[in-house]
Amino acid sequence: MRGHVAAFVARVFADPIIGFWFEGRDRARILQHESEHALMLWGADVVYTGRPLGVAHKPLGIHAGHFRRRLALLRVVLRERGVDDALIERWVRHDERMMGAIVADPSRDCTD
Repeated sequence: MRGHVAAFVARVFADPIIGFWFEGRDRARILQHESEHALMLWGADVVYTGRPLGVAHKPLGIHAGHFRRRLALLRVVLRERGVDDALIERWVRHDERMMGAIVADPSRDCTD
């Protein structure tokens, strides 16, 4: 699981569309928090140790298009790593439920 998450985090850091959000950020800390979220999804006895999602993300002004790009990258990375499609969709649906806490204005796309 951690390998999948690490590949995903590396991809978002390097992405030409959303990678700028991660410039100067602590990759190890983001990997830890992404791993905690993923492990919680799969029923592991893990506690999320980060700040509340809204506190950490809303002030950044992330648009819905940026969030959708993140989800698309998650799908791509998981497919590349051979994860079953049903598991990928479960993971993506889980992350979609976090959109309201992360996106500052759900009506704005990343090109607005």
